[in-house]
This record gives sequence, structure tokens and C-alpha cells, in this order.
Amino acid sequence: MLQTIRTEKSPSPTGDSNSLAEVFKAYSLPKSDIATSILENPTSIRVIKFPFSDPKKIDQVYEYELENISTFNPREKIHGYHLVKNGTGSEALVCVFEKNQVEELIESYNESGIDPKIITYTPIAFGALNDLITGERPLLLIDIGETEISYSLFDESGIRRVRSSTKPVESFFNKLYHNGDSSDNSDFSKMSLGEDEGQNIREYLSPILGEIKKTIQFFEIELKDKIKTVELSGSFSLIKGFSDFLKDELNRDVRKIYIPELGADNSPVFAKSYAMALYGSAYKNGYLNFRRNEFKYTGVDHELRKVFMVPGALLTILILFLIYSSASRYYELKSNVNQMETQIAQVVKDTFPDVKVIPKPKLFMESEVGKVREKLDLIEGVQNGRTPLEALKDISSSLPESLKLTVNLIKFETVNKIRIEGICRSYQEVAEIEEALTKSGLFETVTRNQTGNAQGGKTKFEISVVLKSKA
Repeated sequence: MLQTIRTEKSPSPTGDSNSLAEVFKAYSLPKSDIATSILENPTSIRVIKFPFSDPKKIDQVYEYELENISTFNPREKIHGYHLVKNGTGSEALVCVFEKNQVEELIESYNESGIDPKIITYTPIAFGALNDLITGERPLLLIDIGETEISYSLFDESGIRRVRSSTKPVESFFNKLYHNGDSSDNSDFSKMSLGEDEGQNIREYLSPILGEIKKTIQFFEIELKDKIKTVELSGSFSLIKGFSDFLKDELNRDVRKIYIPELGADNSPVFAKSYAMALYGSAYKNGYLNFRRNEFKYTGVDHELRKVFMVPGALLTILILFLIYSSASRYYELKSNVNQMETQIAQVVKDTFPDVKVIPKPKLFMESEVGKVREKLDLIEGVQNGRTPLEALKDISSSLPESLKLTVNLIKFETVNKIRIEGICRSYQEVAEIEEALTKSGLFETVTRNQTGNAQGGKTKFEISVVLKSKA
């Protein structure tokens, strides 16, 4: 269900938290199931590539990778990522902010009794509009609001790159105020880029135009393709002749964004809010949310607590009654468990007579069975595929003699998959090792899992190879 709510801007420069609370109350809006974004510039935006796309695996290694490529300590910042698929692997679009930026945003909402579940980055949220954007791709969606410019680059797969900036918009308003050309700067629909009255506006837009051109150039270098279409949203898109102005300056197809459910007039105005709502409602693993670590969402709602206070007390009494009535049954079951544990301990002791002390018989037995299974798997691999010695010879013969590296670990993770950990002199040598193993033709796949800095200025690496099966 879509509900469009128009609100008046507060006359106070810092806004009015009471008016925001009144809007939520008047329209019976939930005070927690909302998504918002940080309007300030991020400290850093990074792209980290992975040979896999499972968010659970990426969660285990992405902070390690971020620390390796950063000039700052990630633990002193708040950061998160949005995952995009890239062929057989994936890319994490990592956004880093100062912790106080998130803290101040949450406090401003809490003053109105609002506790947002999702705090994300505006250009990332626009990725939720992927299925609604119909222009030829690669496509750049530019949202120019009253505080920032958001850039969201889309290719055939969806959102690919993002960035934002605030200085060009700030420069526009400074020039507008300085020259006194507008008594109501919030009504962009009254501005025009016509030949007569638009000369000053064109001059004020110069920093914004320059920023857009630089961003397009940067994205095209990254994408290795020309951006075909530019779609506009935000307050500035309401300026008369703005789309044609950019079309002439950029020499590209430029149009206002159109979202069928919003209509032609409302689409540019509410595109950001619509994207934020879609992103929040579709939230899952791999989506960007700064409500994590010390800012983790706790669902504080004092009014809801009051409503459930009495039922909660009754529930407590009921639980106590159930515990009391089940006490005898508990001790009966506990006695049965003790008897079974005694029987298991005797079986384990008979099976392993040489082991004098076994504090946890069940876990000990599971461990021993696991060891036997690993040995059986290795024997099966020797019979049906290459032996470990053959595999090591293949790896050794594939590497150039000029490379100086130290191998710390070679482990068979499965019958055919081997993980190699070692240290070499540089990232370039890691690339040479990967290339040599790939070109040898002895392996089905060669995957560089991770690289990092080691002691003495050296580089540590982890590479996985899959052996080719014997014909």
C-alpha cells in the first residue's frame, strides 16, 4: 500500500522534532518500521571483490579485507556493505562513516519517539528501483536534493557503483542567497533556465554540472563503457528546462525518473522516499544497514510496553505455574539421562581401553569417529584421483623458479580441492602465482581467496585450487 504524505518544511534551520512526531501520530505511522539515510558525505567508499557471493562467508572476511586496503582503523568507524553479484563472484560496496554521524541521526529521531530499523546510504537505497528504471543501460540515476547529490550507476545486472557529494549543492545556495535572486528557494518549480531569466541560474549550477561530468567520467573508466542514459530525481529536477540543459551539456539521453505507482509529476519528488521504503521492506543479508554493533536496533517503544505490561505480568504467573507443575517430571527425566550417560561412558571405555580418563565420553566418541571418516575420505581420494604427492608435484611444477615464496600450509579440504597459504614478496608476485597455476592447465579452477600484509613488508596469501580428475 502506498501512502503519500506532504509536510511543510520547518522554519527552524535545525528542524522541529515535535512536528515530525505530530506527523507520525496524525497518520498513525509506525515509529520503528522505517528506513532512513545519512545525509552527510561518507568517510570512504570502497569496492571489495570476492570469488563467492554467500553473505555469511563474506561477513567472516570482509572486515579483514577492509583493514588491509584502508588508511584508517575500521574499528574506529561505522561501516557496512551492500552486496552485488558479479559473474561467478560478488562485489561488496563498502560505505564508511564516522560513528558520531550515526549517533546524532538516531538521537534526532529518538527525540520524536521514533527508532528507525534501517539506516542506510541514499545512493545504495536507489538500487531498489532497479526493476522500475527502463532507460538504456549503463544508466546513471542522479538525485539532486536540497542537501546532497546522490549518484547510482546501473548496468544490466542492477546497481553497480555509488557516490554522493554535498559541496556543489551548498555552493548553489550560497550564490543564490548572496545575489538575492530568490525569496523562496524551496520552490524549484518557479526557477527557469530560459534564455532570458535563466542566465544567473546557469551560473549557479556550474559547480553541480562540473561534479556530474567528473562523476560520469569516473564511472565510465570504472565500467569501461559509455553511460547511455541519465535519469533525474530530486528538487532540482523541477527547475524548468533543467533536463534539456543537462542533455545539451552531457550529450546524452537525459530524462526525469518515472515510477508508474507515483505518476509523472510525483516521481521526481518522491523517488528517494519510495526507494528508501522499498529498500527497507526488502531488507535481507547483503543489504547495507548501519544499525549494527553499538547502534544495533533494539526496538524500544515505550507506548507498546505500556500496552503489554498487564498481559506480560499474567504471562509471568502462567510460566511460574508451568515450571512448578513440571518439576517432578523434570527430575524423572534427569534420572533417565544420567543412566544413559553412564551406559555411553562404559561403551566408550570398552572401545578405547588405553585411554585412562575420558571426561566427556559422547564428545570424545564423536571426535574419534570424525577422524576415521577423514582418513576414509583421503583413502577414497587416493584410489579415485590424484595422490597428495602427485598434487604437490603439480603445484610445484606450475610455479616459476624465479619466484621466492614460503608455503606455510597445504590442506586437502575435499578430495579434489586444496587450500594453499603462504608468504611472498609482493602483491604482484601473488598475481604471478595465481596466473602460473591457472596457465598450467593442471587445475579445474584457481581462486585467490585473500591477500594481506605480513611482517617485514611481505605479502601473505591464500589460494584454492581444484584438481582435474584423471581421465
